[in-house]
Amino acid sequence: MEAAVTLRSVSAFYDGKPALEQISLSFPRNRITAVLGPSGCGKSTLLRAVNRMLEGEAGAAVQGQILLGGNDVQKIPVEELRRRVGLVFQTPTPFPFSIYKNMTFALRYYGVRDKAKLEAAAREKLEMAGLYDEVRQELNKSALKLSGGQQQRLCIARALTVEPEVLLLDEPCSALDVKSIATIEAMLTALKERYTIVLVTHNIAQARRIADEVAFFNDGRLVETGEKERLFDHPQQEETRAFLSGVYG
Repeated sequence: MEAAVTLRSVSAFYDGKPALEQISLSFPRNRITAVLGPSGCGKSTLLRAVNRMLEGEAGAAVQGQILLGGNDVQKIPVEELRRRVGLVFQTPTPFPFSIYKNMTFALRYYGVRDKAKLEAAAREKLEMAGLYDEVRQELNKSALKLSGGQQQRLCIARALTVEPEVLLLDEPCSALDVKSIATIEAMLTALKERYTIVLVTHNIAQARRIADEVAFFNDGRLVETGEKERLFDHPQQEETRAFLSGVYG
């Protein structure tokens, strides 16, 4: 199975203290990989290392090699890398603009000026996020007035406007209601036909519902990884079994 992203012996540190230790892992193309583990195990650090966000944090350092489509991310200009690898955070982060301006912001940044192209891209991605019918009459409304679930779907749609190869999602459903979670899960399942998705989640049931692959982390280490059915039904490591049975987490 072709890998969209490959990590080779990747370690990450904050002020010299390890947050990730010698991680070797691949994210298969056009699949949803759920990254599971208890709080503080390094899940979010992993995402921030992939798109080089750790580089901007004081005291943070990354070792090892991360490949995007076979190319070392350190040799890819940061601007290009972050276009190709989108990151959506746990808390929705819409810009304090209109819905439409949120949806066209990145495209304008990358030089798209044609109004028809901007409008078409905004509509297509809002439709992919299942949001267009809800906001079609309110595109000039402030994005900050949307509900939490709508804001999160807007942020995912916004990330898709520049056609990333990989979409990194950091606990995107942790603060949402059951209906919003179901909507986002259905959206992600459809999106994997076009994008590679890496989903950090503490929600075991969510990973069971929508993941294809699962990677379990604990204390900054990759404990176990594999196809969802195998890992959930026949975990090989005692740490994995304990986490899945609710002993800790």
